[in-house]
This record gives sequence, C-alpha cells and structure tokens, in this order.
Amino acid sequence: PDKKGGWKAYVDGTMLLVTLPPSLPTSLVGTDVENYLYKDAKAAGESLRRSTQVSSSRDSKRTTNFTTTVSAGNAIHCKCHSSARSADRNHPKAPKSEWEGASLRNSRVSCNVILPLVTSKSSKVPLVAVDMALSEYQTAVSNLLGARPKSMLWAVLTDVRLLVLRMAYGEALNTDCGGGSLTSNMNLLFHQFSLAEMFANDAAIDSPEIEKHARTLSGGLVAAVKMINAGDYESGGRSSHTALIGAIADAAPMAVLSCILYHNNRDEENVQSEKELKPHQCRRWEVNKRDFLSALVMTAGRRYAQNINDSGCITSRNRGRAFPSRQSSWDGGEVEGDNQDIDMNATTRRNKGRTSILGKRGLPKIEDYGKALRPMITLYAIFDALSSVYIPNMTDVGIEESAAYVAKKAGECQKAKSIQDLLRIAKITIDHDLIVEDFQRGESAT
Repeated sequence: PDKKGGWKAYVDGTMLLVTLPPSLPTSLVGTDVENYLYKDAKAAGESLRRSTQVSSSRDSKRTTNFTTTVSAGNAIHCKCHSSARSADRNHPKAPKSEWEGASLRNSRVSCNVILPLVTSKSSKVPLVAVDMALSEYQTAVSNLLGARPKSMLWAVLTDVRLLVLRMAYGEALNTDCGGGSLTSNMNLLFHQFSLAEMFANDAAIDSPEIEKHARTLSGGLVAAVKMINAGDYESGGRSSHTALIGAIADAAPMAVLSCILYHNNRDEENVQSEKELKPHQCRRWEVNKRDFLSALVMTAGRRYAQNINDSGCITSRNRGRAFPSRQSSWDGGEVEGDNQDIDMNATTRRNKGRTSILGKRGLPKIEDYGKALRPMITLYAIFDALSSVYIPNMTDVGIEESAAYVAKKAGECQKAKSIQDLLRIAKITIDHDLIVEDFQRGESAT
C-alpha cells in the first residue's frame, strides 16, 4: 500500500538516498565505506533531492501502480503470435480478443507475449525485430499503467521485485495466467534481468541520473546499515533515525536487485579490477551479505508492524495457498533442531561498542517472530542463490540451468518446517538475538 512504503520513491530507494545522514560516524571516515559506497550514494541522493520527485512523492495522494508479470514458460515466436492476434481480431464471424484467442490455442494458458526473450547470442534475430519487440513491450506496460513510465529500467526492476516477493511469500504463481511453476517463473526472472541490462545501458547514455541512482543504491544501503551499526553513530534525533531505518527497510529488496544487476561480476575490494565472466568471489553481495541480511530483516519487522502479510499482488482471482508446509512449527515456542552454528566474528562486530535496543530487558526468542521473518529469510536465500549464478549476457542454456538451481533453493525454503529449518537452508549462522534486534528495529520504524 502507498502509505505503507508502497510509493515509488520508497520502493526504488529514492527516500533512502535522500535520507542518508550528511556525514559518517568518525569510525567510518576514510574507509572504503566512505570512498566507494557513501560518497557516490550521497551524491546521487543530492541530485534526487534537487528534483521535484522527492517532495511530490511525499505529498501526492495519487495511487502508485506497478506491473507484475508471471509466466507459464510457453515461448511463442513473435510473428506467429502477431498473425494469430490479427486473425482473431478480424475473424468475420467470431472476433476474439488477444487474451481469449491465445488462451484457446495454449491449453487454456493466457498468453500475450509482452516480454521479448532476447539474449546477446541472438545473432540470427534482425535488430529491427528486436527493436519492434521491445517497443511493443513498452507499449503494453504503458497501456497497463495508463501512462508511459519515466524509466523502463525502474519499470522492469519493480516488476522483478514483485515477482521475487511473490516467491518469498509462497504465493501461487499459476493462477494469473492459468499455468506456470516456480521454475518457469524463475526463468522469467532471468529474462527480465536481461531486459533490465538493456534498459540500464540505454539509461547510462540517455538518463545518467537514473542510471546513477540504480547503480549506487546498493552502496547507499550498505553504507546506511554500517552507519547505524557503528559504535559512534549519532542519529541526530529520533525522527531522523526512524526515517533512516524505514528507508532502509523499504528499499532493501530493490537495493539487492540493483546490487546483483550492476556489481555481481566485479571485485568489491578492488574497484579498478575488470569485470569477470562469472560471479566474482568478492562481489558486493558476497562481501556485504551480512548487511543486506540486516536490511531485509528490518524489512520483515516493518512489514509486520504495518500488517503487510503478502506481496501486495494478491487478488480474489489469484489467491492461492501460500507456504504448503505444516504451519504448527511456525506458531512460536520451542522447536527441535535449534541452530547452534553461530558466526561469533559477526556477533562480536555487531556488539562492539553498541548496546541492545532493548537495554537489559533481553530479547524475545526468534521463534516468536518466525512467521513474520519467513518471507524475508526466504527472499535472502533466493538472492544468495541468484547472486551465485547471475552474470550479464547469459546464454539461454545458462539461464535455464541457473533458474533451475535458484528455483530449487526457493522450493526448499518454502517447504521449511520451522524458522530453525529455514535458517539452516538459507545458510544463516549468526546469533539469533541479532536477527531479533534488527527485526525490532524495523518494527519500531513506523
């Protein structure tokens, strides 16, 4: 919902970048956090602040609309579909709409081919055909939204964000179009990323401010999390601190997507290094995954406080059973198989020079928030798997193999029988009290 972090400026991280404090804690001054993350993100935030976008987002009462795309995995040649669409429309006795005709031809699976499947290896496809397909896609999105998006890059990324949220919440993906599975929609995700690559390259030339916003967003998120975790962090007042936590929570999913899109094959510890043809072992996600996890847990806490229990895409038409596993172990209380594999180094770093937000009261157990944590921990696992395989310009075979791997991980998370089981599957080994602390941070930022 708009008033619960659903405005575009919250979703795409605009509010995070403009909410970054004017200076870093002393302990972070002169570090890589300042030189390679904070400075660029702060500059992007200042550029956004000078535009009218921020003030209008805060005060506008207009509803923000996004598209959400799902797929049954039926690939159809664009010429074949175009010919069939024309024949249906011009049928002398029983003219049919595009959706009606496509449903009849594809085993009752609705299909309108709004997403062109194009890769860098499509050398046999004429460039004119690619341009036409992309143009038709943009037209379809514009017709759905009622206006042409200011940035197709953000239109695609928000679509991907909704898709991964639907997966994280375990929502049925086959009800919108009459078919489709987790694997077919994971394939869709990779193809959407390929589309985002194209629009990102276009934005770098035609809209450098938009490209800078998308490219620096993940750095801004990491810098913000490291700031609030610094022992010498001074919030500048409760309202500004709450605003920063809320901005972190709202922007976290999009920030991770932009991180994987822009920084997955670069060495985060050597900014002068060349891009690799595989995910770099020191890529931004891998180096800072603890901070991304912290932000996503804050997202869970904030959505819990706002009573947001789904992706936002649920309607009476597509309402399906979420998380098919048994629910009894998610109701709180003790469960068997507690995760004892704790990363003591992470614990020490987080606790150094900083006290719990609850003081001496002690923290509730992680089981008390199991259901609320479940979607974002699942999302973290999906992102972790996605980051381990995604590179720009993937081949069709590479996409199919990678999608199967990420879908398998997502499926395992959806079948987890308890929060302990889910943390094991997601390979999260930090102290549970730290997870609860981040959750309550997000919960209080309302």
